[in-house]
Amino acid sequence: MAVCLKLRSMNKNIRAKMAYKYLVCAILVAGAAACDKEGFNYSNEVETSGTEYLVTDSITMNVSTAYIDSIPTSDQSVALVGTAVDPYFGTISSSTYFKVKALSTSTSLEDLAVYDSLVLVIHPKTYYYGDTTKSQHFEVYKVTQTIQKTTGTSYYYSGMSFTTDPSPIGSLQISHIRPTLDSVYGIKIDDAIGEDFFNKVNYKLPAITSQDQFTQWFPGLCIRPGANSQLITPLRADDSLSLRLYYHVNSSSYEWKSVDFAMYDATSQFNHVDFTRPVGSPLANLTPNSELSTNKLLAENADNLTYVQPLTNLVTRIDFPYLRQFSQTAKFYKIMRATLTVKPYIDTYVYPYELPSKLTLVRLNSGNAVSDSVTNPSTGAVQTGSLVTDYVYNLGTEYTYDVTNYVINEISSTDNTTRALGLMTPGATGLTHFDRLVLGGPYNKSNPIELKVYYLLYN
Repeated sequence: MAVCLKLRSMNKNIRAKMAYKYLVCAILVAGAAACDKEGFNYSNEVETSGTEYLVTDSITMNVSTAYIDSIPTSDQSVALVGTAVDPYFGTISSSTYFKVKALSTSTSLEDLAVYDSLVLVIHPKTYYYGDTTKSQHFEVYKVTQTIQKTTGTSYYYSGMSFTTDPSPIGSLQISHIRPTLDSVYGIKIDDAIGEDFFNKVNYKLPAITSQDQFTQWFPGLCIRPGANSQLITPLRADDSLSLRLYYHVNSSSYEWKSVDFAMYDATSQFNHVDFTRPVGSPLANLTPNSELSTNKLLAENADNLTYVQPLTNLVTRIDFPYLRQFSQTAKFYKIMRATLTVKPYIDTYVYPYELPSKLTLVRLNSGNAVSDSVTNPSTGAVQTGSLVTDYVYNLGTEYTYDVTNYVINEISSTDNTTRALGLMTPGATGLTHFDRLVLGGPYNKSNPIELKVYYLLYN
């Protein structure tokens, strides 16, 4: 049994020298025995901080890209619209669905009011997915099916959609998006629909003032990317997303006026996402109907890479099949610290793609569902990786996590419950941004994932 003691280097007597020899022999014997345990490879490394305990960085990891179903995209206050082509994640398109609010019964048009136009007013946010120098193409469709949740569910999901008229009722093409300058766009709606709105408002018909009747007559709108869309634009999904009815009054003073039909019921606005993986990509086999075991793609079968992009159903999963055997290394041991380091693969985060500033570490069950987050042992805060960026060589760019408590709990666990680790962008951004990561697997030569466990062995 190995005995790990702090050496007193200043003690020069013979008894201390003999004790030192016995200590070295004991450590070597313990290390050799440990190497026989499947899944471990002990290097007998001593941490350089001055504390003398053993380190292993060769615990077997099964790292994979996991496909997760049921991505909730409703009530996120953002409408994602457009198409972007990503060299690693493929062609991604997003559309948004929402209901429209009926007009207040107190709203009245003036005498001699004349219809001018109906416009869908949209307000872009300041972030994008794709190259902002490329063109954007919006198309607006009238929804013909009641927008409602599936029985027994609380959200609308990225795979859901509702039927629309076959032809758009409005469109807008923009040759160049200016993220920090353009704050509002207007998409003109077909005049036949605009005049119908105007007449119903003018006569205060129940179809325009009763929400139930209005939703039955006009179930909602869908904004989709047109054929010339080359990036995904996030839009504000709040009262600013509205149909604006313009009119004027025939009088001696020509005056423009308007009435707004704002977005209704934020909980029913959601984003629908489609994607086609690149030709030849190993991700092409990772689908809801995948024959891969529990919808996982091992990094070693994907060029030693793993992927993260929750909005296209991808997270990184890390399993430790032999971690519980750590207790067999010695009768008495103590885990001092454990750290997990993950590294984005070189050259996968050049413009227009950026690394997410936060990457959350979570626990996944056998079905790839998130059970909880992995918190910092010292502060109790959710860990997001403390990103360090190597701007020169890109080899030192990494996210690091303290997984001490996770390792201790897994080693001491007596049940067969699967508690893998997962990497995903935080919920606040993971469901509203197309942030993405390509990470090195455990056998990646330039950017490998690493788990280091610092421990003591003693009698």
